[in-house]
Amino acid sequence: MRTMLPALAGRMLGMEKTMIRRINDLADASCINLGLGELKFPTPKAILDHVRENLDAWRLGYSPNEGFPELRRLIAEQSGESVSPEQVCVTVGAEEALLDVLMVLVGAGDEVLIPDPGFPAYPSLVRLAGGEPKTYPLLPKDNFGLRAETVMGLVSDKTRAIIINSPNNPTGAVHSTKELEILARSVQAFPLTMISDEVYKDIVFGEPAAALATLTDRCVTVNSLSKSHSMAGWRIGWCVAPPDIAKAVRTFHQLAVMCVPSLSQYAAIHALSGFADQELRANLDELRKRRDFAMSCVDRHTVFPYVAPAGTFYLFVDISRRLAKFTNSLDAALKLLAAEKVVTIPGSAFGRVGEGYLRLSFAPAPDVLEEGIRRIGRFFH
Repeated sequence: MRTMLPALAGRMLGMEKTMIRRINDLADASCINLGLGELKFPTPKAILDHVRENLDAWRLGYSPNEGFPELRRLIAEQSGESVSPEQVCVTVGAEEALLDVLMVLVGAGDEVLIPDPGFPAYPSLVRLAGGEPKTYPLLPKDNFGLRAETVMGLVSDKTRAIIINSPNNPTGAVHSTKELEILARSVQAFPLTMISDEVYKDIVFGEPAAALATLTDRCVTVNSLSKSHSMAGWRIGWCVAPPDIAKAVRTFHQLAVMCVPSLSQYAAIHALSGFADQELRANLDELRKRRDFAMSCVDRHTVFPYVAPAGTFYLFVDISRRLAKFTNSLDAALKLLAAEKVVTIPGSAFGRVGEGYLRLSFAPAPDVLEEGIRRIGRFFH
């Protein structure tokens, strides 16, 4: 007798890894990887030394569900004068924070506005929470900057939240304070919450990105140490939310993961206390040099236009004029990987507006960057 396999829950229909991960899974160690969104710098030495020196003395059992009090106090202090530690929940990276917030805010039939192009996990996270993602465009003619009027034109009585990501992944755009102020004022008439994904906030090459929570009191801020401190593998993030949302997030977080590993929280306390700041400044200076070098390599080895990124560590290059012999940007990226062993992420991974682009990370060392971009130019010649 044939055994019937149990059906998966409907919420998982159509769900799969993001295109970023699926493409990276196809690469091997011989490939030049300009795809994965991870800095190549090591975790700052000051943090590693602190962990080594104190490991034997630390208690590594369960922590409070919402995180160590000292860590939440540091996060609150760096989030604004009126922020209480009770508004902070420490999470397993920023992505868990995003899921937690969406799970407590969004229900069946609710809509969440997300950026296009934007982080590929946003649509899936919204759907897991039972909602429907609805994109707002960030257009090349605006240098991929947010336009408040465009976003507000998509708000309806079904809108439960708006996700803002500045600096933006994949474009590197830093949204103007003026547009964010207009948006913050405009949404006051609606019962919705702004979710500010600020994981790239500390990686900017000019004017700092505006802190959305200073513009509206109905805002949840999500952040982590993955990008700013090269601590992706430590899985340490957090959200700062209005008290009612924070209370619900703490409950969901406890049921989902219990607590963040204590070791990572001890490391985060040292990181946020400023002991690694000198290394972080050096890393940012180096990233600025690599950004400029990557742009010069694209200019020298390809014919692709791009908008100079104001933040993040990505170049979003326009390959649309070389797509005639490919089905789309995904087809081009896969054939580039097969022919030249260079990992890039197709713009379609980030939304409809991203079609016709490739995202290149300029986190790798300069010699790796130049060789990868040289191969890209050869492939599309």
